[in-house]
Amino acid sequence: MNDNNPDGGLAIDSFELEDKLSKIRSQINSKLENQKHLAIILSAVEENIEEQKNDKTPVAYFVSFLSLLDQCISNDQILDSNLAATTAYFLDLVFPFTPTPLLRSKFNQILAKLAQPLTLENAEAALVRSTIGALESLLLAQDGSSWSSKGQVSPKRAFLALLETSFDPRPKVRKRAQEAVSKILSNPPASPSPTHVAAPLAADAALTQLSNLLNTYKTQKKNKEVNSQIIHVLQLIKMITSTNSWPVNKIEELCDILLEISKTSDQFLVSSAFGAFEGLFQSMTDVIDVEKFTRVLNVIFDLKPSINDTHLAASWLAVVAKALESFALLSAESCVTKLPTVLPIVSSYLASESKDIYSSASQCLIAIVSQSIPDKFLLQPSATNGITSEIYEAVDDTITYINKMIEEILFSIKYQNATKEILEFTTATILKLRSRANPDFLGVLKNVGDLRTNETDNFPYNKEAEDVIAASISSMGPEVVLSVLPLNLTGENGGPGRAWLLPILRDNVRFAELDFYKNSILPNIEFFNSKIEQSDNKESINSKIFQTIVDQIWSLLPHFCDLPKDLTSAFDEAFATKLSDLMFAKVELRVPICHAWRLLVESNVAYRDGALDEDLLMQQEFPKEEARKNVEYLSTIAGNILTVLFNVFTYTVADSRGFVLETIETYLNITPKDELATTFDKVCGMLKQAMDEEAGQTSQQQSKTEIPSTSITMMDLIVAMAKYVPESSHNALFSIFVATVSLAKNPLMQKRAYRIISRMAETETGKQSILKFIGEIERVLIETIEQTHNSARSSRLNAILLVLELLPSTDLYFIPSILQEIIMATKDVNERSRGLSYQILIKMGQKMNDGGVIENSRVPGFDSDVPNSSASLTEFFTMVSAGLAAQNPHMISATITAISCLIFEFKDVLPTDVLLEIASTVELFLTHNSREIAKSAIGFVKVEVLSLPEDMVKQNLSELLSKLMRWSHEHKGHFKSKVKHILERLIRKFGVEEVERCIPEEDKKLVANIKKSRNRAKRKQEAEAEAEGEAASNHNSEKKFVSAYEEALYDSDISEDEVDIYDEDANRQKKAGKSNQFILETGDEPLNLLDRQALAHISSSKPKKFTKQDLQNKKEEFKTKNGKLVFKEDNEEDPLANKGSGIDAYLDAVKQAPIRGQKNKLKFKRSRNEEDNWSDDDAESSPVLKKGKTLGKSKISKPKQKFKAKKKL
Repeated sequence: MNDNNPDGGLAIDSFELEDKLSKIRSQINSKLENQKHLAIILSAVEENIEEQKNDKTPVAYFVSFLSLLDQCISNDQILDSNLAATTAYFLDLVFPFTPTPLLRSKFNQILAKLAQPLTLENAEAALVRSTIGALESLLLAQDGSSWSSKGQVSPKRAFLALLETSFDPRPKVRKRAQEAVSKILSNPPASPSPTHVAAPLAADAALTQLSNLLNTYKTQKKNKEVNSQIIHVLQLIKMITSTNSWPVNKIEELCDILLEISKTSDQFLVSSAFGAFEGLFQSMTDVIDVEKFTRVLNVIFDLKPSINDTHLAASWLAVVAKALESFALLSAESCVTKLPTVLPIVSSYLASESKDIYSSASQCLIAIVSQSIPDKFLLQPSATNGITSEIYEAVDDTITYINKMIEEILFSIKYQNATKEILEFTTATILKLRSRANPDFLGVLKNVGDLRTNETDNFPYNKEAEDVIAASISSMGPEVVLSVLPLNLTGENGGPGRAWLLPILRDNVRFAELDFYKNSILPNIEFFNSKIEQSDNKESINSKIFQTIVDQIWSLLPHFCDLPKDLTSAFDEAFATKLSDLMFAKVELRVPICHAWRLLVESNVAYRDGALDEDLLMQQEFPKEEARKNVEYLSTIAGNILTVLFNVFTYTVADSRGFVLETIETYLNITPKDELATTFDKVCGMLKQAMDEEAGQTSQQQSKTEIPSTSITMMDLIVAMAKYVPESSHNALFSIFVATVSLAKNPLMQKRAYRIISRMAETETGKQSILKFIGEIERVLIETIEQTHNSARSSRLNAILLVLELLPSTDLYFIPSILQEIIMATKDVNERSRGLSYQILIKMGQKMNDGGVIENSRVPGFDSDVPNSSASLTEFFTMVSAGLAAQNPHMISATITAISCLIFEFKDVLPTDVLLEIASTVELFLTHNSREIAKSAIGFVKVEVLSLPEDMVKQNLSELLSKLMRWSHEHKGHFKSKVKHILERLIRKFGVEEVERCIPEEDKKLVANIKKSRNRAKRKQEAEAEAEGEAASNHNSEKKFVSAYEEALYDSDISEDEVDIYDEDANRQKKAGKSNQFILETGDEPLNLLDRQALAHISSSKPKKFTKQDLQNKKEEFKTKNGKLVFKEDNEEDPLANKGSGIDAYLDAVKQAPIRGQKNKLKFKRSRNEEDNWSDDDAESSPVLKKGKTLGKSKISKPKQKFKAKKKL
């Protein structure tokens, strides 16, 4: 509000008001009556202000709307409810901009006018809501003296009216009133007290109302209305407490009532009570609130229920956890010192007989320890981090206390029923304290380890015990844990063996000491390898166990290499040489060793670059400077490691090279540039030598289980290095690209050649080099159009896309040069190639749309004197449309597909006349005899219907439908279903009447069928919803497409239920997708699927459930007479009635009987179309089903032949 502008001049707020009013004025022609009504009233008021020759100031609007509200209400009657609601809406809008002095001086008169809508019983919700907003602004404008005044008309009286409205049963009114109360309490007038003068009024009103409702609830527990009213009051209390306005002397009474509500069985009441508690805790965020919060905590602990109180204990524990979490945010140090008092009280509930209670106690303890000790408090004292020695000692004392409580109290017999929960609490505590848990928790670790190790006692909570040990490994380190619980794998030290620790170590070791693994764990491998070699039977159980232990020890190596603390000293030349030798000697060790080497680099690089900056404790124990030194050390030995990896890569089969290549790339990233350039030159030399040696050989597709040729191996290494080599080596890369991309008889080399461009484009320096040589690259790409192998197509398209992104405006001739290839690629069988072709077409369109000059003389096949043309989107569509004149149907079809994609992307940019011309041209192909062309044209029509403006489609609808309906009777290629889907779209867009008017007369039955099928599906869905509820249909899995265009083209929002029997293609698919098998009821006993007679209870038709009436009718069919059953024979038919005679029936039976054929096999005669067919009973002679057909209701059909794509590198 503007205190400095009492006359209502044009202040900044006035411009904001004018902006809001202008939006309302613009709705004068709105189709919505409420918006139009607002604009009309505003226009009338502004005309009145102009007639009186006043300026349109906030004061003028305020006076006009206030007098208009007074006219709408007379003698406690609302004369015009719509006008009153509209006027109140404008008052709510104008009040915040009205000068504060005016609202203070005329408070009594204004309040008298605003009070009328609030006191009328028949006032509508909209009127009351807006009036509340105006009253809120009026009360916010009052100063401290106004609030302190007493009288019949005062701000306090108005505030009480707001509080009464806060209990209104209407949700929107109640919410608006509660928000107004919250805002008023959050903005107290200037006074010595930080809280609002009206805060005690709000607290008293809320508590009184809540107490009365609670008494009513006790007498009427099943009254849902009372429950709702209690929740409404609790919402108001949450609003009040969240503003930090709840009086201190009312806290105990509030906590008492809230805890009483918490023990009710109504989960909504309990949830609302917790919300009020949460508001109370969150409101106290200032340091001055520490004493107040302490009093709240004391009140909560004074209200501690019995440990076996199943109603209140769980709720009380949840409140305690939330309270301490909020207290830690307010004053962490005070919260930490209070933990030794709080934890014993909460832990006493672990002795409860109720599982719910001691489970809640465990969760409460976990929450307290996790939230009450800030991570910052775990640091060592330092002047930089703000941790003093007093805080460090306080935390240390708390850790010692928690350890003693767990070890001496919770692990006693008294709490044995909650052993599982206590172990979970121990796990959470160790994970929270991390390295600070050492050495206090070593005793707890020893006890838990002994419980897990002693397998004779059958300890039931081994998993929880292992979780404690796992937390200790990740927090305190493996060397600390193994000093307490040694592995004893060889049995030399006596004591139990703990081989079960190996998997736990593997999953939890990180930031450990590599030297410990190298000297304490790895030597065990020699012992077990000797045992395996000494064994006579390599397949014995013992040998397999020993081999498993060896494998588990090797699986630890990568995790000890995950950011080790002693990398520079532990990973020395001797250890690296040993691992290198093992990679050549034992193929099975290549995976863990490569993984370990890769993690050495990745973990240190990530840590150096700030991956764990938020982990303050980690930063203190292992500074980032150490990680930087580790990376520098690894870069000095990266050349030797790369040499080893290159050799391993050379002798690894194609199917198992991935992990080696990943490790190579990791070390390429940190290798010094000069060393990398030298290595690259060596690899290039070996590639040239290998290619010379293989020049006379013919390239053959190699198996994935064979080692690839040397040239392929070297090319893989060059592709991997392309991203990392210095700029000085880029010339050699482009030379290799030019030399290998034209090898039409060697598709593997071609594919890798294109990947050189893709890899270089991943870096900025690589992009600059591509831009530098882009002319040569364009030339090579144009010349190799016909030489590209199909298997290298996707790699080529990816390279073209990257080149197009960097294409300068002077080289736009490249677009028409390769356009035909890209258009043809839209029909490629490879999904990735299709997706890339769509992206390339769109990128071409964007480049052409940016403008420039196309040098047509440089386009292959054009004369040198062809004039240049200007680049534009229209010109690009002209180029693409040229493919429609091709003689090859495949090219025409691909062109239509390309146009469809481009129309879908650029529909908003193209001129209307161009869109019309393209649409009319492509629609002509709907009458083409080629199915391939027609299929693409139908796809274009679907895109046209979805994307183009409605007016454009509507004006040509008759002609479009006459051409389209030609294919509505064609079943092959799903033409019929495609046409039907398009009709569905048209009906949704233009309505049934318009489509019926434009569709040919002979095809109108299809529209009628669509209407019928939709109505039938709707009825079916409604029936299913009533019978089964809203069940999720799992059979409609989410479809994925390579582009938004393909989604629009091939996706259909026609549900399965909407497909009618008229649509045979879709109906066939529907039958194939549904199972028609049912289990017949067998009385009270469930069906035993292992029983031999189980098949007799499986039916292919849905079994009928007999009603009482059905059973009665069955009884009447059989009547007894003199104790004998009498059967009705009136409706029975003679099975032989249709036969000419008994002889004919006999002959038919003989014809259908089996006879002995060759090799004594039974043969059955099957007659169809008066022809005799004989088949053996052998499975091999069963009739071959037609493609796509199914036999009866069986789901068995001829399997389609699958083509497996070649695996990429």
